Amino acid sequence: MGIAAGIKDITQDIVSSYDARVAEVGRLKKETEEMLDSFKASQDKMGAQLRKDLAQDKAKMRAEVRTMRNNFQASHKKMGTKLKKELSQGVTGLRSDVKGMLKDFGSSHKHMGTQLRKELADYDRGISGEVSRMRQETRADLRGARITWQGLAHTMEAKRAGVKVPPKVEIPDLEAKLLAAVNKHPKGVSLAEVAQSLGVVPVVLGRASRSLLKKRLINKKEKLYFPVAGE
Repeated sequence: MGIAAGIKDITQDIVSSYDARVAEVGRLKKETEEMLDSFKASQDKMGAQLRKDLAQDKAKMRAEVRTMRNNFQASHKKMGTKLKKELSQGVTGLRSDVKGMLKDFGSSHKHMGTQLRKELADYDRGISGEVSRMRQETRADLRGARITWQGLAHTMEAKRAGVKVPPKVEIPDLEAKLLAAVNKHPKGVSLAEVAQSLGVVPVVLGRASRSLLKKRLINKKEKLYFPVAGE
């Protein structure tokens, strides 16, 4: 009797335990289903919110991209206008600089041409003066040579005639030039005029003039010198 009662109690405990487990499993199943339903509802809600946020972000991004594009186009247009203006100003300034350079070049070229013409004219005058001086010196030399030759002829003629010839008067080169110059002016000439014609300073002719006066080859009245033949 004791064993049968024990087995009976064990059997009842097993059955009670099974029913409890079945009830617990049913409760867990129900709770799980409720949790799944709640998770699905939350997932659906979250998905809808995400889709809404995504749509809003997409629209916002499109608006921002459109704004950026408009701003870029406006900035590009403004920059292009500014560059065109600066380029126009640069071209105008460059034209002005080139015009100024050409003007300066023309002025410099004109000044250089004037200077060259002046220098050429001075050079021509110098050449003409030098040629004139050389011609005057040549004429004076020829005149002195003629006077010397005439003196020689006169001396030879006098010797042939038996006339006593006075000692020969030596005339230095500068004296000969002065004598020739004075002989060209029967009405008189000053030492300054002779010096200008010979290309020397008047003081150089002072000694030569005194020597010619002493030799009685020229005459002097006040500041003018006269040929002896023209006295």
